[in-house]
Amino acid sequence: MQQQDGLPTSRQILLAASRLFMEKGFDSVSMNQVAERCGITKASIYYYFPTKTELFVASIVETLTQVNERIRELLEQPGTFQSRLIRITENYLKVPQVHMNGMFEQVKRHLTDEQQQTLIQYENGLYETLKEGFEAAVKSREIACEDPLLTAHIYVSMLRVGERQYDHTQVLFPSERDAAEAIVAFLWRGIHI
Repeated sequence: MQQQDGLPTSRQILLAASRLFMEKGFDSVSMNQVAERCGITKASIYYYFPTKTELFVASIVETLTQVNERIRELLEQPGTFQSRLIRITENYLKVPQVHMNGMFEQVKRHLTDEQQQTLIQYENGLYETLKEGFEAAVKSREIACEDPLLTAHIYVSMLRVGERQYDHTQVLFPSERDAAEAIVAFLWRGIHI
């Protein structure tokens, strides 16, 4: 089944659900809201995803897969590793954030062990992709780093600083670009040769 915009209905549901879960959190999203956002019936949602938990897991897996593909794409672009990291950071900061740790804690009681492991596996895939990028930069002698996986985790932790807001009017950085440049510059001081 396909919707008007050419996307298969199941994919459209996943995209709408992931946006809603990122914006509102698991508990605040209903199957009705997802159906309304897609312009389809709630029965159509249940046809593809029998439970809200299954929809959540599938939508987060879809989001993490897209993010991982985009990171790989940016890592393969020409330019210095530092400029590619800035592009990755800026891309990350431009989209509504999935605070995985907080969201996983909120949803954990609803997930089976298998579902939890699936989400962990896909999140770890992001770290592996970043690790490969750091390893390639070490190999090309752009950076020095003894533990690329640890560096990837530190980098992702630093990304969360870039999205920091104190309230609607006071932000830590004036733009995503400023945040990206500051975060990468700070990291760069510890890993450049």
